[in-house]
Amino acid sequence: MRQHDDCDLIAVHAADAATAARFANDHRLGFATGDFAALLAYGIDFVLLTGPVRERLAQVQLAAEQGVPCLVAAPWAADLDSARSMVAAVAAGGTRLGVLVPALGDPVFEQLRRMLVDDWLGAPVALQVLAGDGALLADPRATPDVGDAFFAVLGPPLHLASWLLGRSATAVTAQVTRTFRPDLADAAAATLVLRGGAVGSLVGSRMARADTFAVHGTHGGLRLAGDRLWLVGRKAHHGPVFDYLVPGREVSIGRDELAAAIAAAAPRSEPCGRFARWLEDTDAFPCPAEQALADLEVIDAMRRAAISGRCEAAS
Repeated sequence: MRQHDDCDLIAVHAADAATAARFANDHRLGFATGDFAALLAYGIDFVLLTGPVRERLAQVQLAAEQGVPCLVAAPWAADLDSARSMVAAVAAGGTRLGVLVPALGDPVFEQLRRMLVDDWLGAPVALQVLAGDGALLADPRATPDVGDAFFAVLGPPLHLASWLLGRSATAVTAQVTRTFRPDLADAAAATLVLRGGAVGSLVGSRMARADTFAVHGTHGGLRLAGDRLWLVGRKAHHGPVFDYLVPGREVSIGRDELAAAIAAAAPRSEPCGRFARWLEDTDAFPCPAEQALADLEVIDAMRRAAISGRCEAAS
């Protein structure tokens, strides 16, 4: 955040005041508190919420009452009702809410989005996601803050897909497993149909660590898996992070090869700075409340499909 001039971190809140004080000391902040209301009263321009998801609704409602915009880390809500209440609160308060999805602050994805807009791979036909946060690996008996694999694991990549493709889902099917816990859906698999006819498959697990995202089109495709980027497209593209020079040629690039370019582009993509610019109407924010809520409506349709065993309408 301190690599750009759009905003700065000036105050911190944590439920444990001593933790807040240590953080403030480590990062040279002028104010630390264990009282969230005191943080809002400090004179901040917006608040970044990264604490327990179960506390988010009350925090957003209180911030909205004070006219303080909220940037909320994904997964941003434990259930659809909470998400709807957050959006209603900021609307009533006349302020804004955005969802911070780490991938949306990645300059590589920023460039890939521009390439998709430029018709680089033709019409999108297939989306593939494999995501796992490993939340239950250390202790399968633990109770994660967001336990459901749909909201916790598939929510963030769905936000990313909506931003990259600019297309919402119309219908979904889904299944879940309760392999290790009868009370918790530890893995989920879903298929979806996007507007325009593209299909998608999403697999998420709380018992594994995985991060693969791919889009295939009529004239090419892209895939990010771990630290590797695979590309093949219909035309050359020159961008701030990498160049794709020969149309039709498959290319594989390691993120370590792009480290310098990513570092140079990172300040412009950093989500807090981008949120600050959005509040000043000088930039677009990739995941505003309305889009984030629409994505969770799709996630809820996946939940319903897993119960009904049928294809469910997503919008």
